[in-house]
Amino acid sequence: MFAPIVVVLLASINSSQYFQFPPSGLSLRWYRAVFTPEWMGPASFSFVLATVSAALATLLGSLGAFAVVRYRFRGREALAALLESPIGVPSIVLGVALLQFFSIAGAKSLIGFPALLLAHTVETVPFVTRTAYVSLVGIDRSLELAAMNLGARPWQTLRSVTLPLIKPGLFAGGAFAFVVSFNNVNLSLFLVRPGQITLPIRIMNFLEFGTAPVLAAVNILSLSVIILVFATAERVGGFTQFIYGR
Repeated sequence: MFAPIVVVLLASINSSQYFQFPPSGLSLRWYRAVFTPEWMGPASFSFVLATVSAALATLLGSLGAFAVVRYRFRGREALAALLESPIGVPSIVLGVALLQFFSIAGAKSLIGFPALLLAHTVETVPFVTRTAYVSLVGIDRSLELAAMNLGARPWQTLRSVTLPLIKPGLFAGGAFAFVVSFNNVNLSLFLVRPGQITLPIRIMNFLEFGTAPVLAAVNILSLSVIILVFATAERVGGFTQFIYGR
């Protein structure tokens, strides 16, 4: 698992114009090449898109999981299936469907960030729904009942008892949603517009004309962003408590 990452890392500090392993010399020239508008524009766009879509997915997924777990109503099973359905549809099919939807609805002007935000949110909601669902099922309801017995209002119980207990699951789902959105290609391929392209699409376009060690530097920095997101989720939300059941 780690050997390919080491190879890419060494390729990113290679002084040669071409991919070469082991490197003929060491240089940071390719990292300097990354910090240009050519790469930083798509990287910033992808980061903002992934952050906003992960936040929306966390909100919608947690609300949906709360409704399915805590309430009994007509259509409950249908809601649960709806929340989980995007994960069973190939991304390329979902991308084509959304492109057709915007075209038929006369909303072609939304192609770009609004369409991408909607698509990435739909794609990532199931990840948050599952983690929130497992967290809600696993908590001890007697703690919430004890808080209400002591005079806490429903909102106070939710804020002070329920949310802290399910926080690891929410942060785990949010982190996964960010990574899925940040690395998404199939959805973005159909919904980007000139001047608003994501980093994976920029990489794919670059590969049409050849390869260069700058791609290795881009990938290492992208991996660093993902590691930073997971480290922040662990620091703030303790999501490994959800992963390992502690």
